[in-house]
Amino acid sequence: MKENYLIIGDDPYIKEKEQKKIRDKFLSSEEVDLNYSVYGPEDIENVMDSLGTAPFLAEKRVVVVNDSEILPESSLEAISSYLDSPVKTSTLVLSSDSSFSKNKHYKKIAPKVELIKADTPTPAKIKTGIRNFFKKEGIEVSPPALELIYELKGDDVTLIKAELEKLLNFSGGKKIEVEHVESLVGRSVTETVFKLVDAINAKDTKWALRVLGDLYEQKKQVQEIVGYLGWYIRVMQRIKLLSSRGESDASISSDIGYSPSYARRLISQSKKYPVSRIDKWVSLLMDTDRDIKTGRKEASLAMEMLIVQLVES
Repeated sequence: MKENYLIIGDDPYIKEKEQKKIRDKFLSSEEVDLNYSVYGPEDIENVMDSLGTAPFLAEKRVVVVNDSEILPESSLEAISSYLDSPVKTSTLVLSSDSSFSKNKHYKKIAPKVELIKADTPTPAKIKTGIRNFFKKEGIEVSPPALELIYELKGDDVTLIKAELEKLLNFSGGKKIEVEHVESLVGRSVTETVFKLVDAINAKDTKWALRVLGDLYEQKKQVQEIVGYLGWYIRVMQRIKLLSSRGESDASISSDIGYSPSYARRLISQSKKYPVSRIDKWVSLLMDTDRDIKTGRKEASLAMEMLIVQLVES
């Protein structure tokens, strides 16, 4: 069995989790300090030295190289050559994003290591994971609450895990409902979303960007803000659909899982969103999310551009 690894994918949480699994496979907690090393792509000399150094009071030495996709060509050649005859008492772990699969050295290195995929999970898988997290604790989570967790945190597994832990402690063993998510995960999410949306609906770019600045001061991350807006426009979409079917306000309130007073405010705002505008929002949000995740645009710049485009929509 191969004992050198390439962890490849774009999910930092999964990559970190897989690194720890490999570390714990070969090293006990007492052995880690002197036999576990983590390097960046600029440290190839130290990497090779560590691989050639005998483990100290352990059977293995584990050497991790992060951001392997930006290793210089000479370093990749050195690693590929090393993997032809690796040191049996050392385990090399290369960690890279998915772009490494397009590097010409990938085809040389991949057959010599065990490949571990660290791709971002699908929405369905994330939602199943959320449901299973609470199920293990004997706690039920309502469908609207689950959807809101996903809308607010998107596919960032690290953020989701942290919020699930908070919700678990907050629940007191009771069913997780929308209001719990709003008050804890969203923390004033309704207020902040409404303020931002009010500015967008007023076609006031300066006001909208000021609200955006307020969100940054509250330590809200760009991905969270995109999630807030995604949640909001999907609620608008749902309300428009129910209204077109002739559903009453009470029925709509029950369907979307909010209190009557809160639902009335959402229903009132939905009148400002014809189907064409909803489609435009969805398209802009998807484009922004993709631009951020692929690195095509820097996150804060992409967010500002999105706000301007939503104001103009």
